[in-house]
Amino acid sequence: MRKYLLIVIIPVLFSLKSNTIEEIKSFKDCKSCPEMIEIPEGSVYIGSHEEEIGRKKGERNRVKATIEKPFAIAKTEVTLAQFRVFMKESKYKSNVPIRNGEPLIGCNYYDGKSYGYIASHNWENPGYPQREDAPVVCVSWSDAKAYCDWLSKKTGREYRVPSTVEFEYATRAGSSSPWFWGTDPELACDYANVGDRTFSNQFPTRPIFPCTDGYVFTSSVAKFKPNAFGLYDMIGNAWEWTNDCFKNNLDDAPIDGSSYLGTNEECVFRTPKGGSWISGVAWGRTAVRSRDGADYKSFMLGFRVAAEIKK
Repeated sequence: MRKYLLIVIIPVLFSLKSNTIEEIKSFKDCKSCPEMIEIPEGSVYIGSHEEEIGRKKGERNRVKATIEKPFAIAKTEVTLAQFRVFMKESKYKSNVPIRNGEPLIGCNYYDGKSYGYIASHNWENPGYPQREDAPVVCVSWSDAKAYCDWLSKKTGREYRVPSTVEFEYATRAGSSSPWFWGTDPELACDYANVGDRTFSNQFPTRPIFPCTDGYVFTSSVAKFKPNAFGLYDMIGNAWEWTNDCFKNNLDDAPIDGSSYLGTNEECVFRTPKGGSWISGVAWGRTAVRSRDGADYKSFMLGFRVAAEIKK
């Protein structure tokens, strides 16, 4: 018998003003550019209700978000190969975060017992074998923004780090459940690279989903089933930066797709979404969010881009 908490389902609210979900349109501005999926305007519930399985303190309460203008978001996370082109062409130098007056050289890593920065780890070496078509990790929000600025200049289209509302709206693709595939955590490994039984072989003390996806660390992008918008890995594989400054109470945060850009103190931190290959049931949900410094780098944290749709 499955021993999961009762999940209360509320009616799905999702309306499209022009397109239907089945009409997936995409574009690509250059050979090495991310493939972009056009996301239609509409409304959907975001956040989580009090009874939702795994709900974390500080998650957004259920609220209707309305996107008035279509936008585009990358079909997959930015890959190692795509980020490599950026680094080669731009000669970009990443910021080094400071903690307690000391520089944090390298990238944060977890060895099964504790977390800590390792100086020799970086986007090319996160501490585990990395495929060229896997999501780039060990990149900060500042790095993601620099990539978007470079891509904008390269293509003539405005690229950006997506807002938290854009990210959750795109992840849900009309759904109103803890995961875009529904309410069953056993189905996670059909749709996402998450903390699973394979992962548990190396990290036996971590909470997991009750399924097997075959990966301990990151997988190639688009290895699992997409959501209804045709987007891959919106949950799992790598946590993804969003543009929002971190706000403790989200009751008055934007619900129109714009980013929350608050005080200087708040904007020292940004808001990753989506969970990763290390996330169990509680942390690998659509509504979940994290809080990390804008220059923080982690072996489980990457990004994807959003963009304007030219008329």
